[in-house]
Order: sequence, then C-alpha cells, then structure tokens
Amino acid sequence: MRSVCFPFILICLAAVAVSADQPAGDGLSTRTSGQITAVDRQYYAYQPVHRPELPPVKDASWPQSPIDHFVLARLESRGISQVGTAVRRVLLRRATFDLAGLPPSPEQVADFLNDPSADALCRVVDRLLASPRYGQRWGRHWLDVARYAEDVRQANYRPVDLPLAYRYRDWVIDALNKDLPYDRFVMMQIAGDKMPETGFDGHLATGFFAIGPVYGSDGGTAESLAKAAAETLDDKIDVLTRGFLGLTVSCARCHDHKFDPIPTEDYYSLGGALHNTNFQVEAPLVGDEVVQRFRQAREKIVALQKRMEEVKKEKADTETFQKLESELAQLRAAAPEVYPRAHAVSDSGSADMVVAVRGNPTVAGATVPRRMLRIIAGDQPSPFTQGSGRRELARAVADRDNPLVSRVMVNRIWQHHFGRAIVSTPDNFGRLGARPTHPLLLDWLAAEFIDGQWSMKRLHRQIMLSATYQLDSRDDDDNSPVDGDNQLLWRMNRRRLDVESLRDAMLSASGALDSKMRGASDRNLMSSRRRTIYGRISRDNVTSTDKFLHLFDFPDANFSNSQRTVTTVPQQQLFLMNNPFVIEQASALARRVLEFTDDQQSRIRQAFAWAYGRAPSADELDLAQRFLDASNNANASDDSKWSKYAHILLASSEFMFVE
Repeated sequence: MRSVCFPFILICLAAVAVSADQPAGDGLSTRTSGQITAVDRQYYAYQPVHRPELPPVKDASWPQSPIDHFVLARLESRGISQVGTAVRRVLLRRATFDLAGLPPSPEQVADFLNDPSADALCRVVDRLLASPRYGQRWGRHWLDVARYAEDVRQANYRPVDLPLAYRYRDWVIDALNKDLPYDRFVMMQIAGDKMPETGFDGHLATGFFAIGPVYGSDGGTAESLAKAAAETLDDKIDVLTRGFLGLTVSCARCHDHKFDPIPTEDYYSLGGALHNTNFQVEAPLVGDEVVQRFRQAREKIVALQKRMEEVKKEKADTETFQKLESELAQLRAAAPEVYPRAHAVSDSGSADMVVAVRGNPTVAGATVPRRMLRIIAGDQPSPFTQGSGRRELARAVADRDNPLVSRVMVNRIWQHHFGRAIVSTPDNFGRLGARPTHPLLLDWLAAEFIDGQWSMKRLHRQIMLSATYQLDSRDDDDNSPVDGDNQLLWRMNRRRLDVESLRDAMLSASGALDSKMRGASDRNLMSSRRRTIYGRISRDNVTSTDKFLHLFDFPDANFSNSQRTVTTVPQQQLFLMNNPFVIEQASALARRVLEFTDDQQSRIRQAFAWAYGRAPSADELDLAQRFLDASNNANASDDSKWSKYAHILLASSEFMFVE
C-alpha cells in the first residue's frame, strides 16, 4: 500500500526542531479527538490573511520596499546588521539565473554595468519576466510539485507510457509566460475540463492529475481493484493538498490526523470529487468535426481489414485480395492524421464517498458529503452537488478567503529566490511543519499577491527590487554566531545551480543551446541541445538521462516535491571531469573562443565573459597564459589546449554557484 505519512513525520519533526521563533504555546501534541476546536482555528496557518502594518525600523534609510521593513525589524530586534549590497555583476547573474535559469550574455552584462540609472535593475527584471525563458525556468519549479513524468513505474503494477504528458508541461510554461492569475492556474488544473470558457487549455491543465500514477490491480479481484483505486485516489489527494494547500491530508486516510485538525471523514469528503473522476482520458484538442472525420476514416480502414481477413480464410483468388490491398492503401493515404490529444480527466459519477474503515477500501464506513476541508471552509461547508464536484472543489481551493492557498504559493516563490522559504517546509504548513521565520512578512506577501490580481510576475518584481534580495552573500563574523543559518536574512544565501541550470549554462557558454520550445520530449539529454526541461522524465529512473539528473539531486517524480535535497558526492565531480557531454561542451566553448579572435589575452577574457559573466583578474589572466603555454602543451594544437582550459572553466566551483 502506498504510504507517505511516516517519512513526512520524520522530516517535519526535524524541521520543527530547528524552526525559529515558534509562538508560545504552539508546541507539538498528539490529537486525541477528531473534533475541530477553537484552539485549532487559532493556529496561524488557518487564520485569515490580513495585511499587517509595516513595523517601525531604526535605519529608515535602508528599506527600498515594504519587504525590507519586515526583514530589518527582525534583524534590529536581534542586534544583527545586514551586510552590504552585492556588486552589480553579481546582481545581474543572480537575477538572470533566478528568472531565466541561464547566465547573462556578455552584452547584457556590459549594458547593465554601463547603465547608471536608478531603475536599471527594474528594467532587467522586466526584460527577464517578458522572456519566454521565464516560463521554462519557473515551469520546472511547478513540475516538481506536480510530480511530472512521462510514464508510470513498474511498481504500480501497470507500466504505462504517457506519450502526451509533454502537452501539460508546455501548458504550464505557457501559462506562466502569460502570467495567468494564480487562482485561475489552480482552478484549471483541478477542473479545467469543467470550465468551457478556457477552451482546450482546460483539458491540457488537468494533466496535473492525469499524468500521475494510476494504480492497476495485480489480480483482477474486486478487492485488488478496490485497493488499486484507493491508491490512485490517494495520489491525487496528496498532490492536491500538499501542492495547493501545504497540508498532509493523506495522513488522515486511515485515521484522524494525529497532529492537524483533519478528521478521516474530511479526507473522504475532499476525495469524493476525485473519486468521481476518470484520470485516464485522452481529450481531443480539436473540434468535433475533425474528430468525426478521423473516426469515420478509421472505421472504413478497420472494416476493410476485417473483410481482408475473411477473404484469407476463404482462400479467395489472388486478384481479389490484391484489389483489397490496393483499396486499403488508398484509404490509408487519404485518411487524416490522428488529431492532437492530451492526457486529461473527466467526470465519471456524482456519488458521495464511503469512508474506508482504517483505510481498507473493502470495509465500508459512513457515507460523507463531498465538500471542502472543514478547517478551511468552516464547520458546515456547502456540499458539492454539480457532477463530480471538482469545479466546486476548485473554487473552494482557489478562494481568496482560503487562508492557505496564497500563503503557500508566495512561500514557494520566496523559496526559489532565496534558497530557503519563510516556512521551510513548503508543503507542510501544519503543526509538524516549521513555523515561519517572518510571519508578518508572509501575510504581507500573501495579501499583496491577492490584491495584485494573483500575478506571479508582479510578486517576482516586488521581491527582486527589495534591498533584501540585493544583499551580498558574504559571511560576517559578528552575525554568524547569532544566526549562522541566516534565517533572519542578513545576507543572501549562496546557492549551487540545480541540474537543469547547470546543464543549460554549459550549453549557453558553448554556444550550442537550442532555443526551440514545445513539442515531444527528447529521450536522451546527453545528445540533445535543448533546455533540460525538454528532456523525458521517467518514474523508473532507468535511462542515462534519469541517472544524470538524479546524480545532481533531481527529485523522485513518484511524489510531489516542494524542495530539492542538495548533496555533494564524488560522483558529481567525476561526471564533470569525464562525461562526454561536458567534454563536448568544453570543446565547443574552445572553438567558439578560437573563432572569436587571434589574440590570446582577448581569448581568455572572452572565455571568462561567456563562462562567468566577468573579466579575469590579473592573476587569473597570468595563470591562464601560463597553462596554455606550459611545456606539456607545447606540441598540442590550439584546439586541444583550449579544450582543456575550457573544461577547467566549466567544471569550476564558480560556474556551478550563484552568489
């Protein structure tokens, strides 16, 4: 049986142990009743979102944004001074990787460094947000949450390829590039097929559910079928509630949640809408007339094939069979190609769900109404009565009065800008999760998000134009003993590139990056030159692509992932030293440099510009020249010498980190 509750408890207990400024009286205790009490409703995550007043600060000259008031007030309360602002070159590299997942070009670096205006960074941010690369970068963050993959693993009993999954990926990228309001983004993924005003995009969006695991029966008995359906349902409830609400509702599948106010009945009330959903639909992305023409042509072909089989059995004369073969060839040539489709969902019923006693779907308990979680919607939520209930569920989740939906998303966005979220357990805002380091800032951001028409791009702009975002990443001997983990944000966190940005940056530096968007995924990233987001993702992790990705901490697509573990293991550096893909990019960078100019010092400077976005220091320039002129390189060709040097640049720590 699929179960994720126990690992969550271990992870979240550890998170609670290190969380900062936990409110008084907010310690952990095991719940003894399934009732939702007034004390439960006082917990911060279930309180309505209100815009807090800006806290007073002593250094009124530093804040550039309301965000800075909340950060500075916390720092001043602890006697911590923030470090200075990062140099402009570092800011540009940071902003470009954050929003585009790629390094800035030498031309972009020069333009920014030569622009003395006060709004230079604002123009950079606006340019990056308008670029299609923004959707590719931030689409990947969401695909982690949506546990995106293009097959269903063997362990789920029914190994199935999902050849159309890429259409959901492309929809996510396009939606973010269009700055689709987040409440709409949420609703379409839950119930886009029930929103005719969204057109074909509504079907594409429900790939959120459709590309997830669908468990099969290993025996075909009624009991095994029921268990398989229960596992499938649990996957959908888990990705829905952790993804949009930051709650581990799946822990209430077999019993009342031990720590959060989620009774078992609420698990099945929420799940009722999904229980009435078919997750294995191939929805057409064309009009009915196109579909009908294809089906009619297909029916004629099938009928003729059947006739040919009958002719074979009669041992009819050869001439008759040859005429039928010719007719079949003509039908196939005239038949339209299969129309575009997408993995999607549809309603399959409208019944309320029965509680599975202790999680066993063969032991029926009480029937519960389909409705929203009571801790969010109140003691008497309106039941869902329209079809499966998914559209009503979507409205309830995306409701501006839902205290979790805005907090959870602004927390995710903050996390990817700073390397650490305000709530450091982004998919668990419950009592087992960490407490917010800046609770007032979290609410201010959530209120701004709602009042800003749920615009994600607007929120990016507000965060990145703050003085907090523009801080240097250097350490401080006075601050480290007080807040060594930098929870109070006195500096920017230095971050290693994730695997997508690392690979894409190599292609960008070598000049080999293919900017093609959309379309079927590339099965082998080692031979592809497209961005990493266009590589095929398998849940079985058996291909060279999957092994490469997971070596650099790509998440397990069998589960929703809110954040990635960052590991440092010898195999990573061995990959950078020996892998043919890396060596090939180094050779391409070398050829690019050699074609740029004949002057060796100019070549070194240009190599630094493409790799690091900066000029080399005098020492670095001297070291490079001595390496290229070394005796062991005396008889080597320029291609060989420069390939070695370019390899050093691409495998360096500076290339892999953003400050």
